[in-house]
Amino acid sequence: MLIMSLRMRSVLIMVLLSLVVWPLHAWSQEVVTDQVSITSARGQLFGITSGEGIARQVLSSGEEVLVVETKGVTGYVETTKRLLGFSGRLQRWVEMNLSSSEQVVTWTVTPRMIIVQGRESVYGFQSDLGRWKRDSWGAGETLVKSVVDENVGVVLTNRRAVGFSALTGGFFSQDLPSGNAIQHIQVNDNVVIIHLSGLLLVFRSGLAIWAVLP
Repeated sequence: MLIMSLRMRSVLIMVLLSLVVWPLHAWSQEVVTDQVSITSARGQLFGITSGEGIARQVLSSGEEVLVVETKGVTGYVETTKRLLGFSGRLQRWVEMNLSSSEQVVTWTVTPRMIIVQGRESVYGFQSDLGRWKRDSWGAGETLVKSVVDENVGVVLTNRRAVGFSALTGGFFSQDLPSGNAIQHIQVNDNVVIIHLSGLLLVFRSGLAIWAVLP
């Protein structure tokens, strides 16, 4: 009977511990929700944060909104004349004017940055810093592919790899060795690794420089 009582007590303690630990585990795995929203009305854009902030951006005459997307604390708007980044942390809009000949090909919005690929240039918005950066394509340079995650992204052309960090700097370029084919690309929130036939190229968000590993 004593042994039975001890076993029952052990089971009871384990059940109580599981009830205490499970909510903490579930809370730690909770996905962070989006914290900004963008809407338009009467020729204006409104960037609305989860707190008290609301930022206005007036559209010019004839300017039309083409794309609106938000994620985390970052908002993106493409119009017929410019790119607009909204920083939820700074509660402000930042613009990047486009040339009349520029054409946006694709874009990616993460919780902390935006990367936009155009026919003439690649554009990056750092949400926490509230600034746009631009890197123009050279003569004969063409887009191949891109990989983007939360704080880091790399755009590949037929000549180079262009890295962008949400945390520091702007665009950082690395020439691709001639005749060294890309075999595989790894990416996570902060690191991009490009496997070439003869070496590795590594780009990290915190350092914002390329490392070449033989």
